[in-house]
Amino acid sequence: MVTRPPIITILGHVDHGKTTLLDKIRSSHVAAKESGGITQHIAAYQVEYQGRRLTFVDTPGHAAFSAMRKRGGLIADIAILVVAADDGIMPQTRESIEHIKVAKIPFIVAVNKIDLEGVNIQKIKTQLAEMGEYVEGFGGNIPFVEISAKTGKNLDTLLETLILLADIQELKDNSEEIPTAVVIESKTDPRKGPLATLIVKSGIFYGKQALYQSSGESIGKIRALFDFQGQEITQAPPSTPIQIIGFEKPLNVGDIITTDPCFQLDISFCQPLSCISSKSADTCLNLIIKTDVLGSLEAIFSSLPEGVNLISSGAGQVTESDIHLAQAENALIICFNTKADSSIKKLAQVESVQIISFKIIYELLDYLVDTLKKRQLIQSQAIEIGQVKIIRVFCFDDKTVYGCVVISGKFRLGDLVESAKIVSLQIGKKPINEVKKGEEFGLILDPQLDFKEGDVIKSHSN
Repeated sequence: MVTRPPIITILGHVDHGKTTLLDKIRSSHVAAKESGGITQHIAAYQVEYQGRRLTFVDTPGHAAFSAMRKRGGLIADIAILVVAADDGIMPQTRESIEHIKVAKIPFIVAVNKIDLEGVNIQKIKTQLAEMGEYVEGFGGNIPFVEISAKTGKNLDTLLETLILLADIQELKDNSEEIPTAVVIESKTDPRKGPLATLIVKSGIFYGKQALYQSSGESIGKIRALFDFQGQEITQAPPSTPIQIIGFEKPLNVGDIITTDPCFQLDISFCQPLSCISSKSADTCLNLIIKTDVLGSLEAIFSSLPEGVNLISSGAGQVTESDIHLAQAENALIICFNTKADSSIKKLAQVESVQIISFKIIYELLDYLVDTLKKRQLIQSQAIEIGQVKIIRVFCFDDKTVYGCVVISGKFRLGDLVESAKIVSLQIGKKPINEVKKGEEFGLILDPQLDFKEGDVIKSHSN
């Protein structure tokens, strides 16, 4: 029987050595290039061992990347569960096992870092048994291999075990079937347009083929095919990791694409990414988030703390429209592994919009938590001075002017409404410093906020 290469996903807790293991297998140095030493987006590679091709999917271990690990398990034929010998079973280890169960695929337990002193291998076997996972030599048949990703010890044993599991599954070659592939990463390149990294699940993809989503919607045409090393190729058979240029729009991570408009598929490897949250009374921070790829955006979105209002998001560089939206909504722009060019930074300065960049996700999330705490503290300590009702909204000299009436207390020049400063108070054409109960007046805030007629707003001391 002709078989296809197995798709192997590497799962496990953060910093347990997943990427270092893959580096050793393919003799590369990807781990050294990762910010903070952790993998922050899914990646796929293909290696050859003993004349057999093996496709590996590396997934992040940080808690924020649960959906990416789930996706990694669902597209795979075999999983390697990496467990650090010094740490044992950790939260993302348990979560990874659950993903493996959902995917219903065989897996190998690779206990890494056995070169460290004082490690307790027996403890890990016991921990797994307590979860109902019994390894070879401990009452079960789950392969258990002790390795060192750093030195390469027992890697041959691990690869041979992978090939054995692949042979047991009899992964039949399905290159004659309708071409389908799963999107594992998606982004927009400023020069090349929408790009996607995919794993071919069936059939063969060729250049110039028309592309469709599983719903039958046309989404573009293959202009160029690249392998995982960035080399242009003419065809991509099953189990091949590829990058395609030619999409008309960015795809969602987890989308299934095909070359057949009549092909229908009822399953999805992850829900479409929706990153707009509703503003609540506890909202303290409006955000616009731009990331390198949609997988990163998905991970950030799933971990946003309460009190954040995500008004816009996307993969790619910061644009002029992002700046204008941030100015209008009094929003902070967060960049993750992407950037703003010099002209955009200059516009941000003119519009008093703050852009903050991060390369490590947990540093980004910690920043948001700290910022929210500070803003909530300021709001809790603020003393309410007055309330007004907006009776009219109009524009003057490109500024929003609110026609208001004071309901209680007073409004003073320089005080705050939410996070905006009162920069102008006027009765008729006369500028004033303060208005009292019952008085009607014009109000201008900086930055401008989005209020409507009928809204009641409060002021507090600066």
